[in-house]
Amino acid sequence: MTDSLAIQGGAPLRQEPFPEWPIFGDLEREGLMRALESGHWGGEGPIEAEFSQQFATFCGARHAICVANGSITLELILKALGIGPGDEVIVPALTWLATAWAPLQVGATPVFADISADDWCIDPNDVRKKITSRTKAIIPVHLYSQIAPMTQLLEIAREHRLHLIEDCAHTHGSEWEGQPVGAIGDAGSFSFQSSKGMTAGEGGAVVTNSDHLADLIFGLKNCGRRRIPDSPATFGSNNRMTEFQSAVLIGQLQRLPSLMETRAENINYLREALRTVDGVKVLEPKKEVTRQGMYCLSVAVDDRAFGGMPRDLMVDTLQAEGIPVTPPYDVVYRSTLWKPSEKLWKFAPDKNPRKELGLDAHCPISEQVSLHTGLAFNHRMFLGTKKDMDDIVDAFLKVQKHADDMRWKSLNKKFRLATRKVLGKI
Repeated sequence: MTDSLAIQGGAPLRQEPFPEWPIFGDLEREGLMRALESGHWGGEGPIEAEFSQQFATFCGARHAICVANGSITLELILKALGIGPGDEVIVPALTWLATAWAPLQVGATPVFADISADDWCIDPNDVRKKITSRTKAIIPVHLYSQIAPMTQLLEIAREHRLHLIEDCAHTHGSEWEGQPVGAIGDAGSFSFQSSKGMTAGEGGAVVTNSDHLADLIFGLKNCGRRRIPDSPATFGSNNRMTEFQSAVLIGQLQRLPSLMETRAENINYLREALRTVDGVKVLEPKKEVTRQGMYCLSVAVDDRAFGGMPRDLMVDTLQAEGIPVTPPYDVVYRSTLWKPSEKLWKFAPDKNPRKELGLDAHCPISEQVSLHTGLAFNHRMFLGTKKDMDDIVDAFLKVQKHADDMRWKSLNKKFRLATRKVLGKI
């Protein structure tokens, strides 16, 4: 291990990159050529039908409806459930913006609930506090490597006659008590965006066990045309997936189990190795999680074990050592992306924009994790070797060794600017 930190001019602990993403090969190439030569490039083709059936089976669901992206899946589910103006939808404060954006898109109000510190998923106790007479649905997010506490959430949904919509953008292949995520609630939303655990660059899917809901969502994404022949048309827009995306996803789905196995093996190794590093904790899966998909690995740090080093400085320092760690998402209501212009987004005259956007919300655990204690390691980092995992551990130990030297510099503006310049050269 080198003596000086890279951020201070020393040699980075790690010179070689972690595995790149996406991973692809002949499976995807052959699928793309099949789509190209078929002459049917748009939506609702035979390759999409093939992938839909395969993905539904993989998710243990009766139906999978392919759509243009993961964000639109949530909007279509809400529309199909009849949720709209005057309704409230409870969402976690720590999530990607799309979870909270979807209710706004249908005229409903997102209501932010806090997360639990042990899994970064929506806290059922806070969900109960946020239920009102206007509440119509809960959207738990299976965030990063975790699954939301579905048993408790199902109980709450049944008790209050609420819809339960799973945001599964991060958890392709995860299982709760042996049941794949997605169709545990009314419907599940999946994303195939470029950074996800299986990808076609963009794309999404809704899974559900409801024939009625599947038919409505199909019409909403296919210009009002219904899934069942001779059914009357309805309103809808064009949110279709192409045959090229479907072809790539067939290949991605075939390779997913092997990738999940590699990730799980490396994560288990890393989890044990990091137990030796004071102040660093990999979040454990709940006992009900029988298979764990992956987007990012959730890691909590205690700055007291690092001389009080601010989390963001720790991120910069680890990145300089060649470890591409990031902070978690911004809390939605604190994000710079969650402030629509008055000219672009109009609320009804009787609506208070701050209330509708949840800008006055306060979810202390979400804010603590997002701003101070959370780290996220992308799934691609776990597709390599045990040596890669050892480097992550050694980087934490190296930063910890020099933490006292770094503490005062975290407040020095010139040092922060120098940090950015160093990172830009790596």
